[in-house]
Amino acid sequence: MARRKKVEEKNYDELIQESEDRIATLSSELKAEKAVLKQLKKDKVIFDKMIEEQKKENEIKEITSMIVESGKSLDEIRELLSI
Repeated sequence: MARRKKVEEKNYDELIQESEDRIATLSSELKAEKAVLKQLKKDKVIFDKMIEEQKKENEIKEITSMIVESGKSLDEIRELLSI
């Protein structure tokens, strides 16, 4: 024969309601955090593209500066680059 487990006297309805409320709160917090994470990932992609574009612009500025400082004409530079 199996013995019945002793159960403490508690206000189970209240405890169940508190647990369900905590679960509902955690669920809504989880949804909000997932939305934040999704936005952060989108922002990171945009930021990475922006950084890459800035690098390209800086390289173009540096190349332009080097060309100007060289004192060579555009035709001379084209000839040098075609070699």
